[in-house]
Amino acid sequence: MGGVLPVYADEIDEVKDQLQEVGQQINAQRGKLSSVKKQETTIMGQLQSIEKNIISKENEIKTLEQQIADLQSSIAKTEEEIKEAEKNLAEQNMLLSDRLVYIYEKGDLTYLEVLLSATDIKDFLTRYDLLSMIVEQDMELIDSVNHQKQQLNSRKNDLQVKQNELLFVQQNEKSKREELDAQKQEKKTVLSSVQQEKAQYEKALKELEQTSKELETLIRRIQAGTSGEQQGTGVFTWPTPSCSTITSPYGMRYHPILKYNKMHTGVDIGALSGANIVAADSGTVIQTGWLGGYGQVVVIDHGGGVSTLYAHMSTIIAANGAKVTKGETIGKVGSTGWSTGPHLHFEVRINGVHTNPMSYI
Repeated sequence: MGGVLPVYADEIDEVKDQLQEVGQQINAQRGKLSSVKKQETTIMGQLQSIEKNIISKENEIKTLEQQIADLQSSIAKTEEEIKEAEKNLAEQNMLLSDRLVYIYEKGDLTYLEVLLSATDIKDFLTRYDLLSMIVEQDMELIDSVNHQKQQLNSRKNDLQVKQNELLFVQQNEKSKREELDAQKQEKKTVLSSVQQEKAQYEKALKELEQTSKELETLIRRIQAGTSGEQQGTGVFTWPTPSCSTITSPYGMRYHPILKYNKMHTGVDIGALSGANIVAADSGTVIQTGWLGGYGQVVVIDHGGGVSTLYAHMSTIIAANGAKVTKGETIGKVGSTGWSTGPHLHFEVRINGVHTNPMSYI
């Protein structure tokens, strides 16, 4: 009995360890769940979720549009092949018809009579060879007509399959576009509800201000780990080559809903969705991706404590850590994050602190 107890005790310890491990996993999952729920309750969290769905739907629609284009091209090619096959079949049918009419009209003259009317053996053999060739050609003509009929039917069946597939893809694309419109309307609804309610609007602005502070800390931390040498020319180029209208300047501005002045940390440049955004100067990309109310952003360190931020992008082209040159395309104009329409929010920061971009561009 004494030899069994230690084994039993070891098993208990093992079970306890397993229970402790399971408990830790449960706590970890609860922490993740709590974090997700907290994010979902924020206004920016809602917008980010909607924005991801919009981007996903747009990508699905692009794929479907390519499928539609490929199918339409394939259908057009098949229709041309059918026209050509019908033309060739009509020509073959005409030859066969003429041949059958001739045989019918000369029906009283049999192949045997042609052979027996030979004047000698040489004439007999010549007639036999000619008759063999005629019979062989007639059989080849009939086989050719039958083969072309089969090919034509096959192409017509293939065309029907492709037309059905095209109809299905077009219906699928229509459905995706309806879903995309619904997502965009949902975003408008969220933004509209926030704009109409002062408390929610203040909450959103606080989140933006908090993100701005976090960005300041992030830039300082990253720049602290670099040599600090100037990477660019020091003279900035305009970040949206095709658009130059400033819709909202840098500085304090009166808020129509909150009824007091709020700081605008950059300049807003009105632009068409999808327009190119270029690096204002050469440097190193130190941040890409979603950044709260800024939506999709790119941050570039130009050395000497100078950095630039490009926000609300629809598409990010520059990779995190990449070296970019002045004027190089780094993304596309969009309306992601806290935005009611396509534009570029452009910031210049010195040692992480925002400053008036107009002093540099």
